[in-house]
Amino acid sequence: TVFFADVDIKFPLPGSEKMLNTLVGADVEIGDGAPWDPLGFSKLYDRNFDFNNVMVYPHVQWLRESELKHGRVCMLAFVGMIVQSACQIPGLPQEPNWSKTLETMLFESGQVGQLSLIQVAIFTMFAEGRFYPEDAWIGQMKRELGDLGFDPLKWSKRPSFDLKKSQLSELKNGRLAMIGIASIFANHAIPGSVPLLTGFYATQPEKTATSASSTFCGKTGAPAVQSASKTERRYTTQV
Repeated sequence: TVFFADVDIKFPLPGSEKMLNTLVGADVEIGDGAPWDPLGFSKLYDRNFDFNNVMVYPHVQWLRESELKHGRVCMLAFVGMIVQSACQIPGLPQEPNWSKTLETMLFESGQVGQLSLIQVAIFTMFAEGRFYPEDAWIGQMKRELGDLGFDPLKWSKRPSFDLKKSQLSELKNGRLAMIGIASIFANHAIPGSVPLLTGFYATQPEKTATSASSTFCGKTGAPAVQSASKTERRYTTQV
């Protein structure tokens, strides 16, 4: 009894679908005021109580925290992929092709690249450990969703600062960035499949007798295909 005296034991309670109605950005994609949840993910947590009270499905708190985190990562990744294809920082490993960057950092850039990856890993571990969304799976996380306390310029302290507007802006830009990253992957796997990216991020191939196979899913020993499709003849991923 003494051992558990100071332990904060939380018991799961239903209310995931109800909380969705209070979240910023839940209804902006369709415009009629109803939350946009066509697959009913917000309802799955409440169904746990209809089955066996085993919290198999996450609360909408966890889902929104995940959406914000993935959106932030994708905003950084999208900018990084596009910028590094055009310019790189002098003195650091030079690799304009994002699909080859990790290999370059690990095996071709020496300690500079390896220490850079270690630095990123340490920062990520600190951020994930310090701001882990504890109890978000059961909808009882104490802190505000997505709030990591990071505001070095003190924008939130300004009198004219609109928190809800800024949250909605971040959420919508994060959603767009996730679609953008998926588009870059698609354009890499199927050259020319994303016209807007193709004009900037892909170049027309030089007329050579042979072509190299894609290393996106690993190198293969198969010879290059001689009869390429119309799209492949027009565009190829930049290397």
